Formats: sequence, C-alpha cells, structure tokens
Amino acid sequence: MTRRAARAAAALAACVALAAARPARAQSPPAPDPWVYRVWLYPTYDGLEGFGGALSTGWRRAARPGPISSTAAIELDGAVTAAGTRTGQIVFDYPGLWPHWRFLALAGADRLERAPYFGLGNEPVGDTADAVRYFRYSLLRTTFLSSVERDLGHHLRAQVGTQVRHYHAQPLGGDTTLLLRDLAAGAVDDTGRTTGVELRTGLLFDTRDEEFSPSRGVLVEALMGRGVGSLAYTRYRFEADEFAPLGEMTVLGLRQSVELADRDIPFYVMYERLTDWRPEDGFGGPTTLRATLPGRFLAPNRAIVSVDLRYKKIDFPLPTSPFRVWLVAFGDVGRLWMNGEQPDLTGLHWDGGVGGFLQISKGSMFGLDVGVSGTDGFQFGSAFTFAF
Repeated sequence: MTRRAARAAAALAACVALAAARPARAQSPPAPDPWVYRVWLYPTYDGLEGFGGALSTGWRRAARPGPISSTAAIELDGAVTAAGTRTGQIVFDYPGLWPHWRFLALAGADRLERAPYFGLGNEPVGDTADAVRYFRYSLLRTTFLSSVERDLGHHLRAQVGTQVRHYHAQPLGGDTTLLLRDLAAGAVDDTGRTTGVELRTGLLFDTRDEEFSPSRGVLVEALMGRGVGSLAYTRYRFEADEFAPLGEMTVLGLRQSVELADRDIPFYVMYERLTDWRPEDGFGGPTTLRATLPGRFLAPNRAIVSVDLRYKKIDFPLPTSPFRVWLVAFGDVGRLWMNGEQPDLTGLHWDGGVGGFLQISKGSMFGLDVGVSGTDGFQFGSAFTFAF
C-alpha cells in the first residue's frame, strides 16, 4: 500500500468512526428533568367552613407526555378557614420512579373545630340555619398513608396501600348539639380517641387520555379496605367513569359509584371516602353531591350517579403543562343506607349547577361550583379538581 493510499484509508476510518459515534451520543439517556420549586396560594369557600385560604408549596418535576398527571412531586400543603379548621400535610407522589411503578407517601394532621354531623342515615335532619354549632363536633385526625401501584399492561393497574389514622372525636362544649343528643339516646357511642389501621387493595382499568382532566376513555375501579385492630371492618368501592368527546372542545362525563361496608363503622370513618389515591372526605361537597353542604349525609353504604358536560373555553394543550379554562354543567343523584336497611329509589338526593375551572398544569386546577340542591337550596363552593 502506498503512503497516499494509507492516508486515504486512515481518513476513511476516521469518518466511519465519527459517523458511528454521533448516533451513540444521540441515543444516550437524556438528563433527568430538574426539580422546580413553586408556591400556590388561593382562597377557599364552602357553606359550612366559610371563607379560608390554602397554601401549596414544594418541588415538582416537569410532567411527561401521557395520562399521568406529573412525574414527581414533594409537596407541603396547608389550609385555614373561618370556622377554625387547620390542616397540614407533606406528600411524596412519584410516578415513574421505576418503570411501571407509582408511589405515594403522605403524613398530615387535621384539626376540624367544626366538623359536620347531621345525624346518621339517608334522611335530612332539621334546618341547617344553625349549622354553625348544632350540626358540628370537634375532630382531631392524624394520618399516615402509603400506596403503591403497578402497571400490569393492557390498561390494568394493581394497587396496595395502608392508612393509619388516629382520631379524637368529641362534642362541642357549651350548648346542646345533635351529636350530644345522639350520644344521650344511644344512637352513637364512638366518640373519644381511636387509632384505625386500614389495609387497601384494588384493581383499576384505565384508558383515559389524561388522569386529571380526561377528554376520552374509561376508568373502572374495584377497591377494598380492611380495618384491623380496634376498628375491624371491610368496605368496598366500585366505580365506573366514562368520558366521550362531543366535537373538538366538549366532553361528556358520566359516573356510577357505590360504596359498601360489611358492618356499622364509626361516624367519623363514614365521613371519609374509600379512594384509590389521595384521601377525600364527605358525602356532599366538591367530589360527590357538589351543590350540597360538605358531609351532609353519613351512612356506611352510599351510591351516586353523576353527569358532566365540560367545555374547554380556552385550550393550550402543551404535552407536559396544558393551560385550559373549563366550563362545566353538572348533575348528581345520590342515596345512602344503613346496614340492615334495604335500599330503593325513594329518598334520592339531587343537585345540579355550573362551574368554572382554571387548569394551569397536568395536575393543578382551581375553580368554583354554583348550583341548587334538593336538600340545601342554593350553594356554591371552591373546588380543586373535577368531581370525577
């Protein structure tokens, strides 16, 4: 080989090596998304607590394309209201820590100086004009919750979790309240201090295009919570949510949900909902009967059917952080029953109304529901998510 040929061969080999190296660099794993600190401060209102304020602060990674609301979040949340309620919690919510897994850890405390107690069962009790005291009690609640989800493929997810809650429930001092009367009559006897441990498991079938504000798809949930220790019970929740686009900007949403318990449970546990992820309270309020006072009804068994017509007034569908203004018209019908009671279609509770929501990311929303309840008349209140 001549010297000129050797130089040409060396140059060709260098070009081949360079060309091979370029795709290797292009295919290297991308750097992880940075953590971004943010603070949200917003007003709150409902017909029982009155006006208040909520603060959400913490670190969040940019959301990825896909249905899950965010890649990761470490949040510190708190709220105060005119009724004296004070709440605080720290949350670690991390989908995608490992492929196909999602984790949630939550620790918090709620001091509900005026928790709602309108009696047990499906029938409305009395006039709510004196709801400031007569239909109230004091509840101090400390929560530790953890959940793990595993993606099984074919839109199926399995979930296990544990909730540990310490309760201190007591009547308000001073004047007579409904809880004091029910204690004297023997209708309830479960005030005082109690620690409950609930083991949870569930199976979810989810084809929604977005977790937080879907426009199409279905979500079917089958959940079970088993109380162990001092609070021994089993409760179940079955729910199906369907979402269908009606044109480019309008979505029809439907919900059918039932919650069942195998025995009577303390009234302050009836106040909670069995959820698939973060805790929720009350039958009545922004996630159930939206134009009805929060916690208006208490019973171990309950069912609800809802319909939403949602319209995207403004939609900037960025893949990782959409910005939307939603207008909503809604209707809800619900029914509760005690154990040993045969449920039927009489005594249904209904409401209907409209709402407006500002969505500023895949997992952040703030809005207002305004409507009329067959039980409580005209009501309005703030909300931080769609009802379903």
